[in-house]
Amino acid sequence: MSKYKHEIVNYLYRNDEYLSGQHIAETLNCSRVTVKKVIDQLRNEGFEIESISNKGYKIAKIPTTWQEDIVNIELKDNLLLNRAIVQTQVDSTQLLAKAHVNDTDNHFIVLSDEQTKGRGRFNREWSSLKSKGLWMSVVLRPDISIQKMSTFNLFISLAIQEVIEQHYDIQCKIKWPNDIYIGNKKVCGFLTEMIADTDGVNAIICGIGINLNQTQAEFDKVNQSRATSLNIENGKPIEPYQFLSVLIKAIEQRYNQFLNLPFSEIKELYKSKSMIWNKTLTYTEGNKQIVGRAIDIQDNGFLTVISEDGDLHQFMSADIEI
Repeated sequence: MSKYKHEIVNYLYRNDEYLSGQHIAETLNCSRVTVKKVIDQLRNEGFEIESISNKGYKIAKIPTTWQEDIVNIELKDNLLLNRAIVQTQVDSTQLLAKAHVNDTDNHFIVLSDEQTKGRGRFNREWSSLKSKGLWMSVVLRPDISIQKMSTFNLFISLAIQEVIEQHYDIQCKIKWPNDIYIGNKKVCGFLTEMIADTDGVNAIICGIGINLNQTQAEFDKVNQSRATSLNIENGKPIEPYQFLSVLIKAIEQRYNQFLNLPFSEIKELYKSKSMIWNKTLTYTEGNKQIVGRAIDIQDNGFLTVISEDGDLHQFMSADIEI
């Protein structure tokens, strides 16, 4: 049944017209009874499937929860990220990705409808309500030195920023190195970890959280004044599969640039999309904390900040208080 379920979902999803049970059965070399059983199973899983006598079946609406079959259909044509592990609920996609990182030498993504212990940078809690956002970890297999990793977040944050701005017409900015803000409210953050040895980087595990469809009331009291979603800013619901599809393509493009181009090639573009310039802010990295103004980004991705007493400071990955 699982084999035919995948094939029937694939066939219905890729065709926008009504397809008769007989036509589906003949095309996929199965029985009409099998087709009917799969249709019933899909309806039980939340698919809205229209059925008209003498015309057949058509998917009217897919569930708001991630469906592994649909996700893998959306990823099928991607050259790099074309395999997904999909769960209904996990403690963290990042932890699940780490658990599977040695299962394959290929790139893959992990998606979940909900995270119970989502975390961002500096181990901060990340609210991951069911079916309200994109909670994803991306596993990549570069052949690079550890030193090159210093610019990875800058390339990937630019990919996310461009998707939101270009595909959804929402003005947004990057808070160096990798948070995405709309105005003064955060809509996306991500956490990058790597598995490496003395020979270089064996795997990058990049956990990405993007608020898609929360309403303002669905954020807790603390985050109502400092978090937002694309739904809130766009004024209409975001279709998650479409968002995932365009985001994966953007990540692949910027990841290939990361591998093949120096950051200096895109540095001015990145700086133009950043929100930290001409502001006096607090920068914290480890035990070091200063108040100052960012004045430049180096070719290695490090941020140069001039403190209030005129001293210059270099930061690799600071926490910035906006």
